[in-house]
Amino acid sequence: MEENKKPEEGSCGCSAHGVAELPTGRRCFMAQAGTVVLAAAATAPAILTAASTVLTPIVSKKAGGSDDGGKAYRVTTFDQLPEDGTPAMFSIKDDRMDGWTKYENISVGAVWVRRTGDKTVQAFQSICPHAGCPIMYDEKARQFYCPCHAALFTLDGVRTEEPSPSPSPRDMDTLEAVVEADGSVVVRYQRFKEGPSVKIVEG
Repeated sequence: MEENKKPEEGSCGCSAHGVAELPTGRRCFMAQAGTVVLAAAATAPAILTAASTVLTPIVSKKAGGSDDGGKAYRVTTFDQLPEDGTPAMFSIKDDRMDGWTKYENISVGAVWVRRTGDKTVQAFQSICPHAGCPIMYDEKARQFYCPCHAALFTLDGVRTEEPSPSPSPRDMDTLEAVVEADGSVVVRYQRFKEGPSVKIVEG
């Protein structure tokens, strides 16, 4: 009667038989399990990257565009602005992404624009630097004012000390504005932090 033969080295298809202290079956199991773990670890980064790409919604920057200089918008034409320098308010419209939802041509802000000379204009952010209320214009007094805390500003956007002291920590926030060759008025729109005494672009 033949004696039970000891399984030959490597008969199970694995290469872990140098671990002499483990029975042969366990050596095979441990080697194969280790191979699976290593393979999973090697492919995990690629799987996570793909999942992130699929599951993470696209979030666009708010209107204003790049952090270093804002985004340019054609808001009106020079001929449409009052000749006496009276300011006019214009809505800034752009497309926005909220998660996976795209909203087209919605209002993302507003600006005040006024003539200052021949083919020159001045533009202001419509938000009060104090607490973010919308700045309005008083045609009779020919000055800007904030209806929330009674801050007053001249036609040039300079804060006045009436009431004294002014609730606003700084003058109205000016925006870069140019008149192009075809008469279009282009304003580079930005938003600034409320409260500081100096202009700080919102990031």
